[in-house]
Amino acid sequence: MITQILIQQTLIMFLLMLLGLLLSRLGMLTEQGSRDLSNILLYAVIPCVVLRSYITAFSMEKLYALGFSALLAVVAIAVAILVSFFSFGMRDRIENFGAAFGNAGFIGIPLVTAVFGGEAAFYVVAFASLVNLMQWTYGIVIISGRRDTINVKKIVLNPVFLSMLAGLVLFFTGVTLPVIVDQSLSLIAASNTPLAMLVLGYYLSQIKLRELFCGARLYAVVALRLLVIPLLTIAAFLPLPFARGEIAMITLVAASTPVATSTGMFAQKFGGDYRRAVAYACASTVLSIPAIPLVILIAEHFLA
Repeated sequence: MITQILIQQTLIMFLLMLLGLLLSRLGMLTEQGSRDLSNILLYAVIPCVVLRSYITAFSMEKLYALGFSALLAVVAIAVAILVSFFSFGMRDRIENFGAAFGNAGFIGIPLVTAVFGGEAAFYVVAFASLVNLMQWTYGIVIISGRRDTINVKKIVLNPVFLSMLAGLVLFFTGVTLPVIVDQSLSLIAASNTPLAMLVLGYYLSQIKLRELFCGARLYAVVALRLLVIPLLTIAAFLPLPFARGEIAMITLVAASTPVATSTGMFAQKFGGDYRRAVAYACASTVLSIPAIPLVILIAEHFLA
């Protein structure tokens, strides 16, 4: 059942991405437009998704589950970082970054909520927030080769991190928002998937077909991100007694997402090959359509 819903959802996301590509080809979605949509996603939509996920009645059961999801997120991200570093080290910086960090925010959250329901975002947020934190610390060092590029202010003032803190306050205090505010948050949060896919569609339109599916390094990055790392994550979960059921599957979906779109952003910012980074993100997004359901199908035999 989970695999079937995942296949349907990934196909829907692929169609939305094709719409973004078409709009770009027709000149209706420009580079500036894609940047604006990315800013809307980062500073408005995803924070609303995060905040909305924490508007739920407090219970010790949910608190324990949240703690378990955070622990599993640490394990999954550690597996990804170690595998990527041993595979590429500091010689292939963009490949290291791309394999290590998945698109947990733009793709992981929509997939999880589609499969497990809106409340499931409550558990995947820990993963997305930790990925974001690692990108702005470890990730920046990897892709730039310099420790002095770490920006503590950007980490602390990151909108995902701030919205998570605000959400935790609402969760622990039991404060309820006015109906109008709550419904407004829900409407904004619902735009996460279509806007994110339109942006990816624009990126896809900027890559030539031979760049998208050619080159050994591209397939190495995609294979690590979509297959090797998720399968090793399943193996890492097996000895953990609490790594079973819905929480484990939610974390695994987030850990199986394609190369983060931020790979291109960081590559461009620190003088890397922006087009190569975008090719990794686009190719892995397209190939994630069969890969993610396959990984989850395997995981159902061990973690469900």
